[in-house]
Amino acid sequence: MTRDEMKLRNVAAMGEALGKQYTVLFQEVAALHLYWKEFLELFGTNDKRIDRLNRAAPGFFRRLQEQQFETNMLHMARLTDSPKSVGKDNLTIFNLPNLVGDPALKQGLTTLIDEAKKKTEFCRDWRNRRFAHHDLLLATQDAKAVPLKSATKENINAALAALADVLNAIERHYYRGGCDFGAIAAHKGAATLLYVLGFGVKAIEKMEQMIANRKFNELDPPENI
Repeated sequence: MTRDEMKLRNVAAMGEALGKQYTVLFQEVAALHLYWKEFLELFGTNDKRIDRLNRAAPGFFRRLQEQQFETNMLHMARLTDSPKSVGKDNLTIFNLPNLVGDPALKQGLTTLIDEAKKKTEFCRDWRNRRFAHHDLLLATQDAKAVPLKSATKENINAALAALADVLNAIERHYYRGGCDFGAIAAHKGAATLLYVLGFGVKAIEKMEQMIANRKFNELDPPENI
């Protein structure tokens, strides 16, 4: 189903206001699950993969790890922001209860959103004191600095599950089914990159060995960049 087809389906079933926002929020949560899954494929699966990245381009992948971690944290913080900031409306799960008419669904959403807010509190802490702004006491490692809230893999997985629960409450109400956001996967994503890097690292090692053995005539020139 395309983005436009999903929007038309949701507007027809939910009404325009809820259908439009739900569609965008669904796509945002789906993308967030995919981004986090790709992050774990590269940096959170096993030491063998980390070693491969470090043998290929350690500086680049270190920066990529930091940037992708920040992107995921900011993404979760945005989705759980207040409905308004600086006088402007935000896209956030907090909009959803006011867009539904069914009292039971409204109450259920309110409970689930409160839980999602708790589970993503650490994301907003990092956003407010590290990414959007840089807390001076933290930056200077002052003894008075309050440590950032823990951002472990387990905490992020729990936050993602809480966001999925909010969206699935609406999905089940209107369509009698849910979405397994964790099953979303990228075509030719991080796993493919790791696979290609494996061949590349082996080729470099072979080339270095040939150079050490002074067999220069057997070397194939690298692809032009």
